Amino acid sequence: MSLKAKPNPTILVVDDDPNILELLQESLEDLSFRVLKAGNGEEALQILHSEKVDCLVTDLSMPVMDGTELVRKLQQEGHEIPFFFITAYQDYPRENLNLYKPRAIIFKPFDFQELALLVKNHMMRL
Repeated sequence: MSLKAKPNPTILVVDDDPNILELLQESLEDLSFRVLKAGNGEEALQILHSEKVDCLVTDLSMPVMDGTELVRKLQQEGHEIPFFFITAYQDYPRENLNLYKPRAIIFKPFDFQELALLVKNHMMRL
């Protein structure tokens, strides 16, 4: 009887800044995550409809479809994917964001390795 190795969890990172996407990808891959990337919420939805994703890390402010619109659509479709919001807007009303039930709200600038560890710690509890 052979045991199949459990595949590495897949994380979708969504941000319109390619530098942030690259740094998030590197940090998460260093912790053995499979990382998918999208530049806005619309691209993310297309990926989420075709790939199994274990966790989502999304920026709030993006063109085409922002992070809250993305999460709202996913929740309306019945997806219960755990997610993290990231934002550069320190004064964004947290009570509005908390209505979506994110695992955390991370404010830019942040340490990419610390964010990756936060995601890893969350994934270990699932």
